[in-house]
Amino acid sequence: MTAPADHLSRRALARDPDEETRYQAVSLLDPGDPVERALLVERLGDPSWRVRSAAVEQLGAFPGGSAALAELLDVISGGASVGAREAAAAALARIGGPAVPALVERPGAADADLRQASAGVLGVVADRRAVAPLTARLADPDPNVRAAAADALGRIGGAEALEALRAAVESDDQTLRFSALEALQRQGVCLPRATMERLLADRALRRPAYRLLGASDDPEVLSLLARGLADPARSAREAALDALGQQRSRRSAGALAPLLDEIRAAALADPSLPDAWAASLESEEPNVAMGALTALGAAGAARHAPGMLRLAREDRLRSLVEEAIEALPAGAELRAALAESLPALGQVARLTALAALARLGSPAAFETLVREASDPESYVQAEAVAALGRLSDARGIAPLVGLLGDDLPAVAGLAATALVRISQSAAAPRAAVLSALRDRAGASPSAALYRTIGAVGDPSDADRLAEGLRAASPSHRSAAASALATLARRGLLAGEATPALVAALADPAWSVRASAARACAELARAWWKRRGTTPGARTAAAAIDEGAGAALRRALSDPEPAVRAAAVDALAARGGAESAEAIAAVADDPAAPAPVVVAALRALTSLGEPRAAAIVRAAAHDDPEVVKEAVLAAARLPGPGGEAILRVAASSARWDVRQAAARAMAERGDAALAGEASRLAVGEPDPLVARAFAEAARALGGR
Repeated sequence: MTAPADHLSRRALARDPDEETRYQAVSLLDPGDPVERALLVERLGDPSWRVRSAAVEQLGAFPGGSAALAELLDVISGGASVGAREAAAAALARIGGPAVPALVERPGAADADLRQASAGVLGVVADRRAVAPLTARLADPDPNVRAAAADALGRIGGAEALEALRAAVESDDQTLRFSALEALQRQGVCLPRATMERLLADRALRRPAYRLLGASDDPEVLSLLARGLADPARSAREAALDALGQQRSRRSAGALAPLLDEIRAAALADPSLPDAWAASLESEEPNVAMGALTALGAAGAARHAPGMLRLAREDRLRSLVEEAIEALPAGAELRAALAESLPALGQVARLTALAALARLGSPAAFETLVREASDPESYVQAEAVAALGRLSDARGIAPLVGLLGDDLPAVAGLAATALVRISQSAAAPRAAVLSALRDRAGASPSAALYRTIGAVGDPSDADRLAEGLRAASPSHRSAAASALATLARRGLLAGEATPALVAALADPAWSVRASAARACAELARAWWKRRGTTPGARTAAAAIDEGAGAALRRALSDPEPAVRAAAVDALAARGGAESAEAIAAVADDPAAPAPVVVAALRALTSLGEPRAAAIVRAAAHDDPEVVKEAVLAAARLPGPGGEAILRVAASSARWDVRQAAARAMAERGDAALAGEASRLAVGEPDPLVARAFAEAARALGGR
């Protein structure tokens, strides 16, 4: 239909029998107009969810919608339908902050339904102004209001809300205690062991109490989880699995070793437990499934490998599945379970099973992995390549090296990562990887090949990579320079490659010039590292090949900003007065591109050579990234000039510049700025920036 052209027609059409007509008309109503605002409130009770959503959108998206607060509050408690009440609550949540004062008054209203609904909306808005009135509602005569207030406090968070929830846990109201535990779990806050022991003794509270253990960092509290995993009640057991899943999602298996040992002991004491845990592998709650996977891996339940493998279909669980399968005891039971599971598994889970079988010595499984990894049409080629890397089997080296071509850069990158992983497993695989890489470098070099040599090679590869700097392809030359930089970073390259890198600084391709400059920077850093010192403001730069220094100074005039910025970084890494002067000239150049100015300011700061004129000019730059770097540099600028820059930046209209000013104040260490930082922390509207100013004030000895 054609959208209504005037307000009379759209008002009439907002009540049209046709759903699509009402939807389009409601989307055009103005909440700033009293008549149309009332019509929008009326449409919150529309039988169509699309029309209700359009009314919510209109009321919540414009300032005029806040004029409907009284009507919306009436609807959330006395609306004609559940849909109307939910839509009114959604509109209030969309209005947000302006609705808070009116909502705060409602928790004290005579109507319990209105008090409950208001508390729910306050939780969605999550405004700290609501904490005190919601805390008062924890003593409301109506249990549903008390529960809603606890839930809202759990959504808002903060020290005062958490204190109120901890107190609510000690209430004699079972419903409130349950809600308070769930609210604490939402905030990721656990309670001391003695309190948890008392809560777990109450069967009605075991489910939220066990879930709460997922937030604990206390080893003594965590030990309670093993008890929950052995609970005869499925609800309590799955809550404990949920907590174990939470723990595993943020901790390594090594960090959870004592708990995993207790789980293993529990499975030995009661052999039926792994079967109970396996029943939760298909849980729709992701943490429960993750907990079941972790428990089965700890118990060594090889017979449940097929169920564990099915979870590999989810990206976020795949690495945990692989780890759990690897932890299962190798033997006939595991091989049989893996082989029997293959026909029923999806492609990705099947690869995980094949990798496990290959690790157990199956030639057929290994050959299948190689075939999938080598097939560019395979849906799971990337996963197969990664699986070969995890196997760390020398038989996978040749096919992986064969994937280092330039035709499929993404696959080549994965193959390079897999080869690096294999090389790190032991000395013999590393030697095999290097031999294969060197053979291919002579026959069919590629960008990924050069980068892999840089990651696993040794000083004898310097000449091979230097030869790559003369390759026909710019991508090969750039990759060879990057590989030399990696060798230098690893401490395996001295000055033997410098002449080739100096020549590359004049390469026709800017990407090669930039990579060569970055390699020069790594060489200089390695030079200083071997001497146990840093460039600072030293004047010993002549000890480093001066040919490179002259070439880098020429690169400061390169037409490509990325090359100039890399040359600035390299000169800073070399150090010395001549480098500092050249970099200062770049910082003083008003025509220098923003990335180059940022690099120059950072370099001068690292050299201990802050230049007042350059910093002042940069602090007034149009580019905010330059301004932030100037602010950070001003932290090292002595005298009132540096302090003045920080004060101006602290009042910037940009939050990120103000945050940089707070950080610079802390780094400057001038106690005279403590009062200013404290004042700014109190008045700052952005919470992240306010925290930064508060931290600066504390660092400077202020409040």
